[in-house]
Amino acid sequence: MFPRINLKFLTLTALLANSVVADKAKIYRNCLKPGQFVLTFDDGPNPETTPIALDVLKKYNIKGTFFINAHNWSDLENDPSAVETVKKTYAAGHDIGSHTYNHKDLFEAIEEGSMKENVDDMTDKIEEIIGVKPAYFRPPCGNGAYVERDPHKKEMSEMIQEYLGERGYNIIIFITLMHDVYPSTVNIVLPTVIEYVQSLGYNFVPLSECIGVSPYQSTSNDEGNQNNLNNGEINNNSNENNKNNSTIISNNANNNSSTISINKEAENTSNAITLHSSIILSIAIAILSLLF
Repeated sequence: MFPRINLKFLTLTALLANSVVADKAKIYRNCLKPGQFVLTFDDGPNPETTPIALDVLKKYNIKGTFFINAHNWSDLENDPSAVETVKKTYAAGHDIGSHTYNHKDLFEAIEEGSMKENVDDMTDKIEEIIGVKPAYFRPPCGNGAYVERDPHKKEMSEMIQEYLGERGYNIIIFITLMHDVYPSTVNIVLPTVIEYVQSLGYNFVPLSECIGVSPYQSTSNDEGNQNNLNNGEINNNSNENNKNNSTIISNNANNNSSTISINKEAENTSNAITLHSSIILSIAIAILSLLF
């Protein structure tokens, strides 16, 4: 009797063989300069709520980055309004990044053999809509970008970073995080956070200025973008350091609660203001009072 073949192992080996010569994707967790603040959004487009987010950003003259899926809150294959929402976002000067085709955890994508669909097909879909290939990638759940202690997860993370690097991607983790697919986020949380962060003296900048990397992959006629792609800095802190040092905004649609954590490095600058727990509690109460 022949031994049972481990299909998961074969899938991992095949991916590694295809990516062995590639440089790993660079991982960005913080802005290069203290006192900067970036707005990024996941899981869209949502033709009902994303346009509201665009109106809010226009009001405050802020450029954001939208990490989108082809099939999640909308269907870019079959919903023309979703496609138009992406085009409108790009035309307004915001950047478009990949969040996988189906909002798929990349650990699962490796094991089930759907990396091409979730990474490559999504790249093609974005290029089809806006005419350029994205250089920003945010993996769902962050899997593939954290420092893993489990040997199996560590191996898969390295493979994910090589796979994305081979395809010209940079990995963006929690520089900031919102979801433009929820009405409570775009109508209440987003403008409240913008005004609050501005009151602290922070400057809103595009993600490209924050990390020093072009949002789109260069072409043969665009050497300048290629130089930008090589000039970024990597922050390879552990998961715990990432939790303590990253600028994070998250919105939980299930309980309509929000949390804010400001980059610790900015506390050392002359215009930075230390966030005390009482201030955080005050804004949380203010937001919740608006929601209920």
